[in-house]
Amino acid sequence: MAHSFASTLLLAAIGPRLVAGSLLQALSNERPDPAVFPSPETPHHLPPAGTNVTGPKSTNKFWANWVVEEGRDLAIHPMPYVLKFESSPPNMKISRSSAPHIVYGDSQTNGPDKVRYYFSPFINEFGLGAVESAGPEGHVVVKEGLFGLHAEVRGPSGTDRRILFPIYSGMAYVSGLYEGFTPQVTSERALLLLEPVADGIWRLLNNGGKEFRLYAIDTAGNFADASFEFGPDGKMNKAFHGWIRLAEVQAPEDHAILDLHAPAVLIDWELDVPGGGAVKYHFTKHASVPTQLLHFAYPHHEKLMTGNTQQVAQLTRMRAPTKGRMAGVTGDQWHLQISTAEEDGLDFLPKTEPRGDRVGDLTQKAVDTLAWFLDGDQWKQAMFKGSYYFSGKGFQKVAYTCLLLEKFHGLASTHTQNCADILKKGFQCLYVPGTAGCAGAPMGLYYDHWWGGAASREGFSDKGCRTADFGNACYNDHHYHFSYFVVSAAALVKLQPEMAADAGFVSFVDTLIRDTTNPSSQDGYFPVFRSFDWFSTSEELNLLYGIRLWGVALQRTALRDLGTTMLALCAATIREFFLMKSDNEHHPADFAANHATGIFFQNKVDYATWFGWRYEFIHGIQMLPVTPALLLTRTQEFCRQEWDNVLSRLPLSPTDPWTSLLLTGTLAIIDPEGAYEKLSAMSPHFMDDGLTWVWSLYWSASLSGADAVGSTTGASTTPSAPSGVNVALDRLALASSEAAPELGAARAVDGLFVTYWSPAASDEDPWISVDLGTVQRLSHIVLYWGEFYPLSYWVQAKDDVSDWSTKAVNLGAAGNLQSNMPVNTFARFVRVVCQSSAGSDLRLWEIKVYADEVATTSVTTSTSTASTVAATTAAATTALPTTTTAEVMTTTAGAGTTTEAMTTTAEAVTTTAEASTTSAAQTSTLYLGPNLALTKPVLASSFRSPTEFAFRAVDGDSGTQWASAGSDQWLWVDLLGLHEVHRVVVAWGSEYAELVIQTAPDGIVWTDAATAARQPGLVATEFQPPIQTQWVRVLCRTSCSIRELSIHGGAPSTTTPTAPTVPTTSGQTPVSSGVNLALAHPVLSSSQRSAEEHVSKLVDGSESSEWASAVGEAAPWVWVDLLGVFSIAEVAVHFGDGAAQYTVETSATGEKWTAVAMDQGRANEVVTTPLRGEAKFVRLVFKSLDTSSVSVRELKVFEASSGGTSSMAPSTSSVAKGKPVLASSQLISDFAARAVDDAMGTSWASVPVGEQWIWVDLLTSHDLSHVVIFWGDNIPSSYNLEISSTGVTWEVAVHDVQPELAGEVQTDLAGVKSQWLRVYCKGDHGCSLRELQVFGAPSGAPRFLREVSDVAAPLKWPLCLLFAVVSVGIALSLPAKPDGGRQIDPKDQVCLA
Repeated sequence: MAHSFASTLLLAAIGPRLVAGSLLQALSNERPDPAVFPSPETPHHLPPAGTNVTGPKSTNKFWANWVVEEGRDLAIHPMPYVLKFESSPPNMKISRSSAPHIVYGDSQTNGPDKVRYYFSPFINEFGLGAVESAGPEGHVVVKEGLFGLHAEVRGPSGTDRRILFPIYSGMAYVSGLYEGFTPQVTSERALLLLEPVADGIWRLLNNGGKEFRLYAIDTAGNFADASFEFGPDGKMNKAFHGWIRLAEVQAPEDHAILDLHAPAVLIDWELDVPGGGAVKYHFTKHASVPTQLLHFAYPHHEKLMTGNTQQVAQLTRMRAPTKGRMAGVTGDQWHLQISTAEEDGLDFLPKTEPRGDRVGDLTQKAVDTLAWFLDGDQWKQAMFKGSYYFSGKGFQKVAYTCLLLEKFHGLASTHTQNCADILKKGFQCLYVPGTAGCAGAPMGLYYDHWWGGAASREGFSDKGCRTADFGNACYNDHHYHFSYFVVSAAALVKLQPEMAADAGFVSFVDTLIRDTTNPSSQDGYFPVFRSFDWFSTSEELNLLYGIRLWGVALQRTALRDLGTTMLALCAATIREFFLMKSDNEHHPADFAANHATGIFFQNKVDYATWFGWRYEFIHGIQMLPVTPALLLTRTQEFCRQEWDNVLSRLPLSPTDPWTSLLLTGTLAIIDPEGAYEKLSAMSPHFMDDGLTWVWSLYWSASLSGADAVGSTTGASTTPSAPSGVNVALDRLALASSEAAPELGAARAVDGLFVTYWSPAASDEDPWISVDLGTVQRLSHIVLYWGEFYPLSYWVQAKDDVSDWSTKAVNLGAAGNLQSNMPVNTFARFVRVVCQSSAGSDLRLWEIKVYADEVATTSVTTSTSTASTVAATTAAATTALPTTTTAEVMTTTAGAGTTTEAMTTTAEAVTTTAEASTTSAAQTSTLYLGPNLALTKPVLASSFRSPTEFAFRAVDGDSGTQWASAGSDQWLWVDLLGLHEVHRVVVAWGSEYAELVIQTAPDGIVWTDAATAARQPGLVATEFQPPIQTQWVRVLCRTSCSIRELSIHGGAPSTTTPTAPTVPTTSGQTPVSSGVNLALAHPVLSSSQRSAEEHVSKLVDGSESSEWASAVGEAAPWVWVDLLGVFSIAEVAVHFGDGAAQYTVETSATGEKWTAVAMDQGRANEVVTTPLRGEAKFVRLVFKSLDTSSVSVRELKVFEASSGGTSSMAPSTSSVAKGKPVLASSQLISDFAARAVDDAMGTSWASVPVGEQWIWVDLLTSHDLSHVVIFWGDNIPSSYNLEISSTGVTWEVAVHDVQPELAGEVQTDLAGVKSQWLRVYCKGDHGCSLRELQVFGAPSGAPRFLREVSDVAAPLKWPLCLLFAVVSVGIALSLPAKPDGGRQIDPKDQVCLA
């Protein structure tokens, strides 16, 4: 049978061929064990499309868009060209962006002086197409290789026409092999010039100024003769049989090079890895032409090239959309050589030993960690978390505990073997079907014959494929998910060598490696190197480290050496492109200043993460997990720059798990002693979920030797602690000024060498003082200055009554500066006065004061005072004693007035109220009576980290805390009824602030009740007489953290909470015309842009504040509850800068809406819309926004001349829709309100641990009929339906309902009456639900809305609430290739990191 030339090419090189190198050996050529990896019974959610490739198929290469149906019209990024195919007529569009679009940050992100992200949009410069039409199937992938693919376009049925496009990473020309088609060149930017240069060569120019070279070459490699011509319309004069090629010309001198190498067409590419760090590329050309191939290389290739088989050409370097400029290289082979010396020396533990005096403590901590794992099988909490990602982190966490036990106690130790048995049990739950005691373990993997891979059973055939377990079933991030198991398996073989003979265990681990890193096409069950990119960049450091260790453990030399070589290449590209030193030339200079890239697409680099914008997130994910392999990428020079320029400026709360990562992954590398000190001060409960306390401490201790990490650059960040006790730690500090709220005086006495005090630039002689609490005999003072220090400074001291006297004068310098105090220096206050010119930048990282250990004074003060503001009704604010003697600071403030309680300066103390200090040390916190705020509904304007959310402040656990994300942030609690409040107590966490206590009659309009000065510990504010309120809010003037907010008072009042006047019922006098019915009424919005632009701003009566919708929301909405049915005359909308067209809708129930008017908004104007009709609720729905979000300063609703009734009709739809909800926990974008938003595409999800619940407040008592639950991806073992009349105490209405595996579950509740309904999920892994629908009718008249809806702004990606996670996505479900396996973006963006 005869074949066309294109068919012959395909038959000659079908499938990913690899040169038989010594390291490219198949792990197996058998199907994975069907008992462990069964075949799925239903098709994959994203089956292959647009491909004729048989057998295993690539899922994570640059062409992934083109092999799933929803991505076939999107771009792919072979680099430096970007391609997109248009079917009718056939046209291969080419984009080549010369310069990126750059977007700078702002005050909410990384600042206006740094680039937040840059990107290269798709701009069709030229297209390689045909005059004739193509068949309906469009472009079809007919061959895949390791470095590229062949895509074919065929003519309609009955024709022999075809075009074959070989597309490879780094290709210097875009080429099509034409058979029977007539070539046509196009440009969406207007084809200005198409002129012949020589036979088979033309010059192209478009309206954008881009010049390309056009070539026509026959199948023998010769330029086409003069009979082939292109007209000005881009069409060739006749059909062609041969190659049509396009290449960009950047400079006149490029012509000759491009013309010379044009006949050499790349059609295949093979890999050889012979060992010793050598990597070879063998290129195959279409014909035996003598001309060498021209191909582009990335910057790291140039550094690795060796020998003379290739040569860098004198071609103008071409900027790729990301990763810098690519150089043209000539040669039919490339030889690369990378040193593997560092990688060859890697083991499980760092090479250096911890200091001898720390070994005993570390040994005990390792035993304690094991004891915790063994206590009640708590190891399952770490290792069985449902998903492969989180479970894998737990496996490696346990593995490293075992390795430390072996280090300290030996292999044969009972401790070591008990720990190894935990690992063994964990693995048996994965590879031995039917093993008992495996609840919570990942649900298992399929062998997917559609793609050829090991894919999670969770979500395999439905949309859960895209989200469940971070898209594991859709092949996202396998190189992360499975890496932890590979490392842990290697550790288990080390600890129990007999496991190497367990065939099931070895086969399971081998299958994970085959899925991600299959080295050979002889293994016909998996694609070759699914995740690793041998040409571009890869980042699966932990997996490659694990493959090396697995090869060592099983004595497989080829696998060990292959893992070592790949690990070295991976580390080199991470250093080159991902972790940026200040001189990085591959990114814009102002982006390199960020030091970490964040999300790395193919055409965009974004300093962010999928799950939130915080420095801790962006930098912390680059440090996962902590192993010796991390030192290959995180050099001391890089870590020094990252720490000094970014991380040292963060608060680094000891209760934030991200802090454990930043200290371990950066500070420990440049200052292991400082890291050890700070990690020692942290609680093991606040470690990252993949990190144990003992491993973080061992890591820091073992890096004390310079040999562990190479040469040291720069000075130590953290000083060695002088002997004695620092009596200034956490004491009251004051300063003459502060550069910013987060740079206040307290930063210099918080014991954290990652925070500092900095005075205002205008402060010519700044000073800082600290109150030691009592008079003490001082020994010496230690100041730690960084690189910004004063010319000189004075150290002064005073007691309670004397004036300041100078005790020492020092010249400023970087580092630790110690000032010894004169003998018998007795003082309570210490002050440092700096001599510095105005405008200079001063940073004092820490001030330490040491008392004489032999003779501390016994003098104590009887009172501590502060200035006050007198008022008629006083509120006394007191710092309460806790575990040690403490002074009680008393201030007064008028209840219901805006007042201040000002802390005095060190020079003068003015007092109008006194309170004596406790005379003896307290042994426990004072009992203040029942806490009315305990577990009540709570809301915060922000939270600093996923573990410091609002509910932490009312959970009754002083070991947790809520922490704000900035200044002027608030926390409010709904007491669920009117109370007489006589005391509010704030137990500060790691940060404390000046606070304002506020109350509200409706949870919307707030009035100041008291102001308390900034002071640590417990601060109590007493109200005499008590104040009556249902809502209490604490407003922090600077960033703060609250361990517990407790509110004390009398039993709930039986009276109705004070609220705006509710219209009377029918027959009574209506509200007079002209009154704004919306003023101070309950409101709800679809979103908000920031905490300051809360929806309550719509109805606060102020034109200077505004509500704004989230950026990018297409159809935002707001509604107001008028608290009764009224006849509406008109609606007035005062727009801010963002206007939009809007529809006015009304409703009697807040559930079914009727459009009654439409109008066009105008920026910064009031638009009045007349209405006719009755309504209780009024809603505005916006569309056709002028800007990225809509902003409204005030919404006013005016009544017609007569009122209406307050009756409500029973609802025939879910009465839970849009109502207030609260959950025991929630994931960042799967928050509680998603359960009642009437959208099946969203869901609420709890953290996947323990029993969890969610409740809805129906806002009035309802006679219920039934409840319908649509479960999400995480289904509980059983659940209760519970009811409540208070929202506090609950009664079980329906016991132990067994949910279905999927879909909706309906439960009858006929005869049940309740205002609150709770779904209580049982089991050990939480739950998620897409929608909670409640049906019934109101039992009586509507009541006042007690609670503002959930206004937490959703972040970009879920599943990150309690854990430090990597950037995630779906390699197949979204349209692009993740270079290295990361998320891909629907808008032609491909994620790298």
